[in-house]
Amino acid sequence: MSGKLIKSKERVQKHGEVFTPPWIVNLMLDQVKKQTDDIYATFLEPAAGEGAFLTAILERKLESVTKQYDRRYWKTKSLFALASIYGIELLEDNLYYARQNLLNTFITFHESYNHSIGKSTNLYKAAHFIIQKNIVWGNTLMRLRPDGKLIMFSEWKRVKGYPSQVERVPFTYSSLFEEESDDGQPDLFEIEGQLNLFEDEHVGEAKKYKIVDILHVFKEEIE
Repeated sequence: MSGKLIKSKERVQKHGEVFTPPWIVNLMLDQVKKQTDDIYATFLEPAAGEGAFLTAILERKLESVTKQYDRRYWKTKSLFALASIYGIELLEDNLYYARQNLLNTFITFHESYNHSIGKSTNLYKAAHFIIQKNIVWGNTLMRLRPDGKLIMFSEWKRVKGYPSQVERVPFTYSSLFEEESDDGQPDLFEIEGQLNLFEDEHVGEAKKYKIVDILHVFKEEIE
């Protein structure tokens, strides 16, 4: 992230693109500290840009991992923290940087604790895979990808009694808008303020993925 507020006047005029400075990002996230301290609380950034909010949220969640869990669980817990962060970006160059900035933040965290996270490790592969699935290219207002298909995400459901296990459940971005509030607006928040990304019914891919250790999600094993 360059720190500049705009890349060009043309992009501002065409896309309304203006980046949020870090001090405002942190000020805003301070207002939802309870959620950013919760490694499982979900966040969705509908205009991800280069990932200013996404990386700041991840940094806070990773700090919580170190405070809340024994070090032997940091690899799996950090992946769950990463898996709770979602984003949509309209512009392809921004999408690349948003994904890369998230991955670099994740790598830097583990390298600072001397964890092995080379490209051949399961930790790297799982993180890279989750980012590719969670941070997507699309038009938030139209709810569509560039190819005209519905924007798809995956819920990474924890498995009761098996803290490192996860079940991947695909769903469409449009499914978040199936229930609207009395004023006609999408009901994205539950009573306690937690972002309600997941409905009981998931629309889209018919694939059913095997329950696996979160370190192995990149294998995409089908039942």
